[in-house]
Amino acid sequence: MWFPLFINLENKKVLVIGGGKVALKKIKKVLEYGADVTVVTDNIKEQSILELKNLKIEDNKKIENNKDEIEKLVKDFFLVISATDDEQLNENIAQVCDSKEILINNASSKTKMNAMFGGIVKNSEFQIAISTSGKNCKRSRAMKSEIQKVLDKIEK
Repeated sequence: MWFPLFINLENKKVLVIGGGKVALKKIKKVLEYGADVTVVTDNIKEQSILELKNLKIEDNKKIENNKDEIEKLVKDFFLVISATDDEQLNENIAQVCDSKEILINNASSKTKMNAMFGGIVKNSEFQIAISTSGKNCKRSRAMKSEIQKVLDKIEK
């Protein structure tokens, strides 16, 4: 069971491991909330990552699927987002982070993490997060749409 929580990411050190579409989406989201983001990847697949501002990028860095190496990589971060295309690597990163009490979002799992991104609906006054705990993303998107309609009515 997931406890909904809003957290201040302003100036918090966030590590994103991966350079594809999922990583791009997560990077954009945490940047929007003022995070201090570092991206580590062996290959930037989404070139638009390179166009983002206020981002540190370590490209062409092979991430070893070795717990000691993972520990060294993640040790100074508040939140780690594991968004590689290697599910086993993502899971090992999640295990290390969880054991070190580092927040971890594992993009390739619905359960093997300790921090989940909810769907977000917001306007100038409200911010509402929606989650089905990873069980039904289609219904979550439908709920976001309905809540957005309500927020739009309230804002007028």
